[in-house]
Amino acid sequence: MTKNPENLKNKRVTIMGLGLNQGGLGVARFLVKAGAKVLITDLKTEKELRSSLEKLKNFDIRYILGRHREEDFINTDMVIQNPAVSHNSKYLKIAREYKIPIKTDLDLFFQQCPSRNIIAIAGTKGKSTVSQLIFHIFKEAQKDTILAGNIGISVLDILEKITPQTWVILEISTWQMEGMKHHKFKPRTAVITNILPDHLDRYPNYKEYIRAEKLIFQYQNPNDHLIVNYDNEETIKIKKETNLPLYWFSAKKKIEPGCYFENDELAFQLEGHKTVFAKISDLPLPGSHNLENILAASTVGFIHNIPGKIILKALKQFPGISYRLEFIGRYRGIKFYNDTCATTPEATLAALESFSKEYIILILGGKDKELNYKNFGLAIGQNKKIKKIILLQHPDYTASLKIFSTLKKHLDSEKIIQTTNLKVAIEIAIQQAKANDLIILSPAAASFGMFKNEFDRGDQFNKIVKNLK
Repeated sequence: MTKNPENLKNKRVTIMGLGLNQGGLGVARFLVKAGAKVLITDLKTEKELRSSLEKLKNFDIRYILGRHREEDFINTDMVIQNPAVSHNSKYLKIAREYKIPIKTDLDLFFQQCPSRNIIAIAGTKGKSTVSQLIFHIFKEAQKDTILAGNIGISVLDILEKITPQTWVILEISTWQMEGMKHHKFKPRTAVITNILPDHLDRYPNYKEYIRAEKLIFQYQNPNDHLIVNYDNEETIKIKKETNLPLYWFSAKKKIEPGCYFENDELAFQLEGHKTVFAKISDLPLPGSHNLENILAASTVGFIHNIPGKIILKALKQFPGISYRLEFIGRYRGIKFYNDTCATTPEATLAALESFSKEYIILILGGKDKELNYKNFGLAIGQNKKIKKIILLQHPDYTASLKIFSTLKKHLDSEKIIQTTNLKVAIEIAIQQAKANDLIILSPAAASFGMFKNEFDRGDQFNKIVKNLK
């Protein structure tokens, strides 16, 4: 049981951003239970936030919705910044001017968390899969383990379950790490899956985004572990940027210390000693990107002395993750996959690489994050297995305009069909498909505008598919 946060009793706290992804809910519940006087302010309206508000109906909370007010960032003892809120928000600047402390849910979590056994996973792609894989490996090893973070599970909702011996597997975003710079976040084990262009609508340039991802190891000490992708052009530079002992994982090269493939087998090598523990054919997850995820998670297992046979058993039993190339079902022999969390062109291309034999109808499109789609269009044009592109259009969907512009240069125009409705997109895809073809939702862009978020987009896709008659 965690200690009682007495310092929050009767404190006035403004939560900036309730949102729809659990984080705002978790911190609101935590603060009310701690005796704080909570005000939630969000630019979304009561109607837009209905699902979150319903879950807080029994809590004593004041709301200012559809707008922010300057006084709520002045006449308060603390501001809680939701991860989706920009650090450059004018309201946060006002709070800083009046010396109001600005915290995040992770700040509160680490003040109260009794365990220092933190395994944190960062990176552009794969961190959710790696986090879940590590969790399954540690559970299979019968370790006291909790999974939380940037995966729809508030760290504050699981705080009471944590003891000093608990291993906390924490998926963490760049926004969350930036919100904790003053806290000097120092996980016992840090993993960086890869660094690729993303969130350039939130960062002034790619260099700043790279800097934010690398905050995960900024305050680690030589007794901590840092696990890094050897095959990524940005993460391999880390060996020149830190004196920390590094563990690598590579799907392309034999590397020590770390995890790699050799002759279709998975191996871990440390101080000249090699442990071979699995064959690629034993592994359930499709795609080369998932092989990297498996290597990353396995490395974590090995450096924490979990035997190879237990790691392999956990990998074999791993069910996969919702919204990430998730198999939804069949209809008329057509297979449906939900990859709604593919919000970058690189993520969609990785999904396509997972399939080499089947023909594909691909549903694309969304809001732009200031990403470059030039190479994306070329790769799509060269993929002979893509039968049709169904492109979602909406007034906010600037990425769809970019995608359409680049696809026209590499595909015949009759291969691209545009629609403003997901249900219609699926109906069109079914008309174009034959038995054994794949229909894949892998948008290569953000979801806002047509959907609340990428999970809402995925849920709507699943519902439509499962209601097919």
